[in-house]
Amino acid sequence: MAPRLARQDRRRIDRGRRRISVRYGENAAEFLGYTADLGNNGLFLQGNKLFPPGAVLNLELDLPEGHRRVQGVVRWVKEVPAAFRRSMRGGMGIELPHER
Repeated sequence: MAPRLARQDRRRIDRGRRRISVRYGENAAEFLGYTADLGNNGLFLQGNKLFPPGAVLNLELDLPEGHRRVQGVVRWVKEVPAAFRRSMRGGMGIELPHER
């Protein structure tokens, strides 16, 4: 059996652990969530409303340097039963567009 890689080894680009308020949705940013980690190319978004992989979301991030609106693509989803949401982290991995 191959050894399991650590999380940072599996990810091509590191993300910093940051809790930022995010409004999100497919048509309008109508749901509220928080980032658990955030990088230039992606984030992990914790929220009660989860979308399937491939969904394009409108995101409004309240960053320390100002408000930012971007679109992101849901790449993976981790669903957690309601009874475990206080102790387990569920949410979505979202890819952000590359800065040019």
